[in-house]
Amino acid sequence: MQIQDGNNLMLNLSNGPIDNSRRSCTNVFCAIFYAGILLSIFGIGLYMNQSGNVLLIDRGYDPDHRPCGIDTLRDYPFIYFTTLNSDFLWKTVCVQECPSVPVAKHKHLQLNPPTTTTVPTTTTPIGTPQNSQLKCAVNSVVTSCSQATLYNSIKFDQRVCIPTDPEQFKIVQEALKMGFLHQLISDISGAKYTLFIFIVIGTCFTLSFTYLLKWCSKTVIWFIIFIIVVLSIFFGYFSYLQYKASSSMTIGLSPTGYLLQSVIWWCFGLGTIILTICFYKRINLAIAIIKSASDFVTKNVSIVIVPVFSTLATFIFTIIFIYIAFLICSTGTPGDKQQQWPFGQLKYTLLEYFSGFYLLFATFWTYALIIGVNSFIIAGSVCVWYWQQGKSGQEHVQPLNSSWKRCFVYHFGSIVLGALLLGLISIFRSFFEYLYRNAEYMRNTDGCQFCFKCCACCIWCFERFLQYLNQNIYVQINMTGDGFFHAAKKGLDIMSNNPSIVMQVVGLGDLINNIARIMITLSISMFFFRSISELPQLLFGGIVINPYNPTLLLAIIIFVIATVFTNIFGVAIESILHLYCIDQEIARAKQSSEDAEMCPAALREFLNDKVFTQQK
Repeated sequence: MQIQDGNNLMLNLSNGPIDNSRRSCTNVFCAIFYAGILLSIFGIGLYMNQSGNVLLIDRGYDPDHRPCGIDTLRDYPFIYFTTLNSDFLWKTVCVQECPSVPVAKHKHLQLNPPTTTTVPTTTTPIGTPQNSQLKCAVNSVVTSCSQATLYNSIKFDQRVCIPTDPEQFKIVQEALKMGFLHQLISDISGAKYTLFIFIVIGTCFTLSFTYLLKWCSKTVIWFIIFIIVVLSIFFGYFSYLQYKASSSMTIGLSPTGYLLQSVIWWCFGLGTIILTICFYKRINLAIAIIKSASDFVTKNVSIVIVPVFSTLATFIFTIIFIYIAFLICSTGTPGDKQQQWPFGQLKYTLLEYFSGFYLLFATFWTYALIIGVNSFIIAGSVCVWYWQQGKSGQEHVQPLNSSWKRCFVYHFGSIVLGALLLGLISIFRSFFEYLYRNAEYMRNTDGCQFCFKCCACCIWCFERFLQYLNQNIYVQINMTGDGFFHAAKKGLDIMSNNPSIVMQVVGLGDLINNIARIMITLSISMFFFRSISELPQLLFGGIVINPYNPTLLLAIIIFVIATVFTNIFGVAIESILHLYCIDQEIARAKQSSEDAEMCPAALREFLNDKVFTQQK
């Protein structure tokens, strides 16, 4: 049966999603293409595994560019700084053990002559160990172990001898730094155990936060509105006080600037109050949709399995991609630059750079696909559950079970296509940002900076729109079984017919979810950063030169995990909103005022309200 609402012809969806017997596989080529990309990534990993060695990445290299602890120097695993002088830190040697010598307490560091106590002065051919307190493999620069300054040192990360004296450590610390890519990989490797611990903590915290959020969504919305008004008044009053005191200030805005700032804040607060009063019913509708989403989560506890599997998939693919990245980096060849510091000496060919960018693209695509599958399955469960409410609801269908089948049997290709679009936008945005950060003329020219910021803003807006459109497409595919582009057209039609409802409900839902994601990511990342900065050896026993590197990786992983979990709530909100709009279209087409018996109870009063059902 079909329903005609004047201009549009739509399927009768009053009983929920169409039956699987009326579905067919959609966008199959995209699924095959992604499988080929994934297999090629694994092929790159296998090829690089044959020609690379991950141990080469964070090894120390002597002045002859030989890696300590590998091949001919396998018995000399530690790099040792023979001259504690910031101008000669390239004078290094590979040693068997880090020397431990008693050092008298001193106030100022003596950097001049090397210690020759009990050290023979005879030289031997390059690569031959000396019979001395310092057992080293000499090279073309350090031709004798007796040339080395002896100082008390400890093993750090099983690859370098660092001075125990804080002042001496400050001298060699600069030489421990590598290139950005090598440093990133090395720091991640050093903090790997702590990363794993904090990922588990972040996952548990995210799950707890999601369940807490579903019980207090109504309170949160009104509290957010209240906080916005209070902060607007506060900042307006603060700017007004600065305006009053600006005559005695020598720096800062002019008195007129502070007054204008104050007026803007107060106008923003007043506008929020006016909009809240004018759109009180719309806000109540938004609360009803959010409440329905909370009911869905409460009554379908098994839905938490979806983000758990998504998180597990994210974790597995992250490990695989990081390991392949390690393999790609390990295929580099040691440089031949003179007087080079011992770390970060590998250089790469064009093929290796291409492999790295190719892996980055696959990583973005895979993460978008995991989130897409997560959203599709939850949206499919909501589509079934929505039409099961009330007396005439069909309760024999299990929402989650039917949604799994629709996802992986019929519409996986459509999800891959949606993820591909998001992955392309993400890689383009990242490449655009890389160009800006490495183009000095763009940072020094106001016009270029303005153009870049405008482009970045446009890219971000388009990415955000595409994310929301994908969610509506997934709901539409679950309901009608259409392909990606047909579902996109229908989804856009529904959004354009209900712009005010979409903006308000999506805005409030996004605000709640973004607050959750930001709070979780910031809190876990800050705690992790403090931990590896202040208690490095206690937590992981590895070397982390730049704690920002593993912290950035953790923040990305936690944000992805938080996005996956809060998607239960967020996807439910957006899906119920889309289904409510479909229900509205059906009510308009039927021109009936009969009770809506199949939708969630919180929405029935709005579907029975002629003001809501008759307006477009």
